[in-house]
Amino acid sequence: MAIVHDPGPAGPSGEGETLVVLICLTFLFAFAHVFRAQIKRALGWAEEEPEVDEKKDVEKTADEADPDNVELDEVDKQAQEAWTQPHPYDPSPEFRAKFIKYASFGLVSGNVDQNCESCGQIQGTAAFKVFYFLSGVNWLKVFLFINVWFLIWLFLECLGLMGTGFKLLGGKDSAKLFDVVDNPISGLMIGILSTVLVQSSSTTTSIIIGLVGADEMSVETAIPMVMGANIGTSVTNTLVAMGHFANKDELRRGFAGATVHDCFNLLSVSVLLPLQWASDFLGEMSYEMAKGATSCDEDSGDDCEKTEFLKPYLKPYYDGVAKYDKKIATYVSQGYCDGQCQDSPSKEEKKALTDLVCKKGDTDLKCDPIEEYKGSWKDDDIFKKKRMPAYIRFDAAAEKLADATYLFDCPLADKDACEALPAFWNRTDNVLESAVGAALAAKDGQVFKVCEEMKYGLCDKPLLKGGIMLTDWDLDDDSAGALATFLSITGICVVLYLLVQSLNILIKGQAARFLRKAVSLNGYLSMLIGVFVTIMVQSSSITTSVMTPLVAVGLISLEEMLPLTLGANIGTTITGVMAATVVTSNPVQAWQVALCHLFFNIFGILIWYPIPAMRKVPLNMAKYLGTFTGRYTWFPLAYVFVVFFVIPGIVYGIALAATS
Repeated sequence: MAIVHDPGPAGPSGEGETLVVLICLTFLFAFAHVFRAQIKRALGWAEEEPEVDEKKDVEKTADEADPDNVELDEVDKQAQEAWTQPHPYDPSPEFRAKFIKYASFGLVSGNVDQNCESCGQIQGTAAFKVFYFLSGVNWLKVFLFINVWFLIWLFLECLGLMGTGFKLLGGKDSAKLFDVVDNPISGLMIGILSTVLVQSSSTTTSIIIGLVGADEMSVETAIPMVMGANIGTSVTNTLVAMGHFANKDELRRGFAGATVHDCFNLLSVSVLLPLQWASDFLGEMSYEMAKGATSCDEDSGDDCEKTEFLKPYLKPYYDGVAKYDKKIATYVSQGYCDGQCQDSPSKEEKKALTDLVCKKGDTDLKCDPIEEYKGSWKDDDIFKKKRMPAYIRFDAAAEKLADATYLFDCPLADKDACEALPAFWNRTDNVLESAVGAALAAKDGQVFKVCEEMKYGLCDKPLLKGGIMLTDWDLDDDSAGALATFLSITGICVVLYLLVQSLNILIKGQAARFLRKAVSLNGYLSMLIGVFVTIMVQSSSITTSVMTPLVAVGLISLEEMLPLTLGANIGTTITGVMAATVVTSNPVQAWQVALCHLFFNIFGILIWYPIPAMRKVPLNMAKYLGTFTGRYTWFPLAYVFVVFFVIPGIVYGIALAATS
């Protein structure tokens, strides 16, 4: 059963306004917290003596020490122990007396000095005992517990808004990334770039599966792109780790915890991509598993909507700020900007048209004379109905021209005359019009109409199709993308700061010991936890980004982060499987891509996790990157820029130039 969200009334009470207001209030609260001492002095309030925080002392020691002379593992162990030390809450009798007085509006009274809750000796009326118990509750932790869940929700909303911002900034050209995939390396790099732009490998994989399902891309081409999506998705938690710039030791641990995801994915690709390139083992294996798959048929009553879990509750809010038009991006990526034929020609008509525009006599020109032609335009070596041209023209013979020229627009200066042009095919008798043969022999520039109903302007609309940035603020794509990106990234940084400050108080002591025990029981159990959480949020970026601050503050070790990350990698493939279940055409190929994504991650885990010596490879790589970051705080920015933008961008540029 699909989850239906009620958006509520539009206007001031809408989701977009709510999200923007909450982000701004979070900014103000974080500002007040950072400058709380100065604000107290300005207001003339008495300032309490600062509490000694064991964790801060440990961090200070690590920061001030020379990294070459400090055993970093020992520093991390001390930081972890600081979290698990008991922190009992024992309010004073004066506090209890005031709490009971104000909470009961002065109706309940008793002698708090004569009671001992730990001894089980509480004297007084039943009402007094209830209020005495409530006075011993750590209400700050209750508030912070609720606040942490609110911050996690706001963090997820900011991630969604950041994805929208990147897609709007990328513009329509970003949707053309898939056009130039002509070898596995360019496919890998384009998978990285596209995932960085949308901030979700689940989204990229779903798009790829949709393109394969629509026969716009082959399985062999799609597999390297899925591998690239696996690498690109780790940019989010790497950016999250940089939110700990204020503390070098937290930055070191957080960056290591984030890049262990990068290292695993890069190592898996370095082993499996050459094997796939040489043997197509993933394609062959997935075909045998998926060859019996059937397409989703809405006419038979099938539900062809992809199942979502948390997204229906998150999406209305960030869409309320800025909504991205996926249809426009799909038209761009599939090459329908010049036009899309809406007719239903027969197979014979499509075959005759294909021969005219792709051949010169008996010589097959492979459709090279057609501008921006791709192999996906054909099915069984004839044009698909949506790829039929609006017109064809029989030009004078030339070496590189086919018998007829493929045209989207009427070439005549008098556009009214275009309506009176003769048809290329007699659809009543299902034969070629007799005048076409004469025009082919003469080649005097005669024009014939092919597609009666041609839809134009599919890519002309802006990518921003809704949200307050369009309806209330009247922004264009670039302005909305820049503002959404700025608002979301700053929002993520502020939320992470408040989240860490809240966890500093909330998870110390017994809660920290419980969490430590849960993640240290068994690596494979941690993988299952990562799988479950990622299936629920349908994004490995979200799972790893939430866990990264816990690694940064020392609560979770790098060794414990790795299996959670691997579980998130498996969990994110489920989104692709769900997308494959609802494709309405080419189900075998769509299932192949989804299964290739799944087994790529499974094989990667089998290579790099079960054997301790192999497991150390990604762990040591991440530790080295973290240590380097601890010494040179500029390194994270350089790393992200080079790995996720410069290298893929250069390869994409080369592929684009070669294709042109």
